[in-house]
Amino acid sequence: MKVVDLELALKPYGLHSRGFFALNESDIVTLTQPISILANNNNLTIALVGNIGSSFWPHFSSAAEYADGMPDPLDRWSKRVAAQLAKELDISPLFPSDGPPYFPFQQWAKRAEGLAQSPIGLLISSQYGLWHAYRFALIFALDQALPELEPAIDSPCISCTEQPCLNTCPVGAFTSNGYDVSKCAEYLKLSISSDCNRQGCQARLSCPVGTEYRYVDAQHLFHLQAFIRAH
Repeated sequence: MKVVDLELALKPYGLHSRGFFALNESDIVTLTQPISILANNNNLTIALVGNIGSSFWPHFSSAAEYADGMPDPLDRWSKRVAAQLAKELDISPLFPSDGPPYFPFQQWAKRAEGLAQSPIGLLISSQYGLWHAYRFALIFALDQALPELEPAIDSPCISCTEQPCLNTCPVGAFTSNGYDVSKCAEYLKLSISSDCNRQGCQARLSCPVGTEYRYVDAQHLFHLQAFIRAH
């Protein structure tokens, strides 16, 4: 498969290729789930697929999974899209929700494109800020040289002296020691009219990088409500 084939196949879903890397022997050992393509080719590539900003939102929010009231609508939509791509392109999909053991998507993301760890734990892009995510990965044999990888970035957080992401959360859930998930979830459940509940995570919104890629309000609230239900 060629890179352009993947990009064209993703376009109708508002998804993007988020970088590539070649599988090595160590990677193959960690792929404990049965993947038929591993037995057929020793020259394999992983492509990460995800959204940039709200690129996928119009497509997902008009899909059957979004409105059917069943659990995990975004995971189910992602798996349906990936299954269709796998059928069209003869590739094998992998999902961050599959497990345990879970696939190391954050480690893969750092290998596939230039990203750094932000103070609140999310991977930050110098272009998209905190407004990007990974929906699935695809394993396939690439019929060309790998695209040149983006170099690892100097984190934009290093020069951000004020680091508002660590000072904006109304309950101080984000600190240099990590993220207090329970404190965050409890606040969201008890403070229905808070800015976090109306607009989305205030710590994430305070980041000055990639603000033009911030999620639309409906997507903010979708992710927030999913987080509340899970905790």
